[in-house]
Amino acid sequence: MYSLLNKEDNIELRNNPVGCVVTIAMNPKSKRIHLIETDYRNYLCRLNPDSQVWESGFWSLPEDKAQKLIGGSILFHRSKITPSFCGGLILDCRTRERGEWKGQVIFKFEYLDNQRHVWTDGKGWRQDMKIVLNG
Repeated sequence: MYSLLNKEDNIELRNNPVGCVVTIAMNPKSKRIHLIETDYRNYLCRLNPDSQVWESGFWSLPEDKAQKLIGGSILFHRSKITPSFCGGLILDCRTRERGEWKGQVIFKFEYLDNQRHVWTDGKGWRQDMKIVLNG
């Protein structure tokens, strides 16, 4: 059974190329960042066990570009050719002020289950991230 999940973002269910996992197609105009999380250096940390608010850092991008992503989606992948395993709505971001990761961006986001299993094409990747600011 396939149904529309979110009319505002045109998120819909469709078949995965493998045929065993449901994927989500996002509106190409929605702002979002896809991040490769393979070595757990860019930790995912739940801020409170009673909420769905998480943080993820430490990402190399200018803070002004990160600020433009607030209100958009954040999606975490294991590689450029796998669907997201985690994601959500970006609530805020900040830059690490000191220490080993000084100058790196930390995103604060609300986990959303419908941001899992999201595929993206191979275009637009820069190292470990793909940023879409069409929104």
